[in-house]
Amino acid sequence: MMAWMVCSAVPSVGAMPVNWGAYFDGAILYSSNEPANNEWRSKGTSAVLNEPRVNNATVTVTRDAVADSPWGFTFGVQAGKDVNAQVSNAAVSTAETLKHLYYTNATYLFDVGAGLAVTGGLIPGHLGYESFHAGDNLTYTRVYGTDNVPYFNWGVQATYAEGSRLSGSVRIMNGWDYLSRPNDVPTYGAQVNWQATASGRLTQNFYYGPDQSDTSLEFWRFVSNTIVEWRIQDFLLVGSLGLGTEKQATTLGTPRHDWAWGAAWLAWQPNTTWSLALRPEFFRDEDALISGSSQTIGALTIGGEYRIPVQDTGSFALKLEYRYDRSTGSDGGFFKGDDNHLVPEQHLLIGALLWNFASLGLPN
Repeated sequence: MMAWMVCSAVPSVGAMPVNWGAYFDGAILYSSNEPANNEWRSKGTSAVLNEPRVNNATVTVTRDAVADSPWGFTFGVQAGKDVNAQVSNAAVSTAETLKHLYYTNATYLFDVGAGLAVTGGLIPGHLGYESFHAGDNLTYTRVYGTDNVPYFNWGVQATYAEGSRLSGSVRIMNGWDYLSRPNDVPTYGAQVNWQATASGRLTQNFYYGPDQSDTSLEFWRFVSNTIVEWRIQDFLLVGSLGLGTEKQATTLGTPRHDWAWGAAWLAWQPNTTWSLALRPEFFRDEDALISGSSQTIGALTIGGEYRIPVQDTGSFALKLEYRYDRSTGSDGGFFKGDDNHLVPEQHLLIGALLWNFASLGLPN
């Protein structure tokens, strides 16, 4: 699949430049199961199989907030199959329009210590290791855990850095699913980043709030996500573990449902052109709270990337991957064949073309 996008810088505002950005993601994922519906069951992104698709195309305009010019903003629009997948059955009536907004927010940098940045609007989700844009990740396909935490939130976030080794943020949000509205009570999040050594970094994320129509405290959802990164010369080792729990208000007996996910990435990047990555992962949802199916999934992904820089403004990348997935449990499995029956395993071969672009805006 090939595509071309043309972008250019826009005039600057104040002391900081205003820049265009663009991103394109086209891919084909071949499944050994060859299901008639071409669907990757239980997957949120890159979920269309056996036919080429544009999974994401995004254009952004940004201006950074700095001490001498404390106002900043981001505005983005997006389209593609991954964008469509953000709309759930519980979505609000305006979801089909709102889904086309990428991160769209305003930031003010307060002169407090090293700087207190307050951002409001549509902000990135803080749970999980991977980005909504596959071109920013170590592998093309994301783990099930990342696909089942929010990529976007409506809310306000305050971020503060204490020196170069410790930073953190707190946030107030509209809920887990940014395109639905089960209640009018906000949810809360926090993140702590600790650069323990020059090579090692620890990130701890929390989420807490009501995501059901009954907003009593006993039914609030709680999620913890821990990420550890360790870099040794050309190698990067990452581990991520997430745990979630929520008591069910509308189920007889109000049972507590739990889920968990985890993954480990081993990436090797000997130069700016080539990289290789290996990633085992698991996703446990035996109570069917998150994926809608009672299952435990294990997967192994092996991938490589060839990246070509485009002057100083971006890059063009080819990603190739193989992955094996196995789903067990009373409602586990992947679609297969003309009748889309469920089988416990699937093998995938994946090819993707990605383009990242960032203009070089100039101050007035």
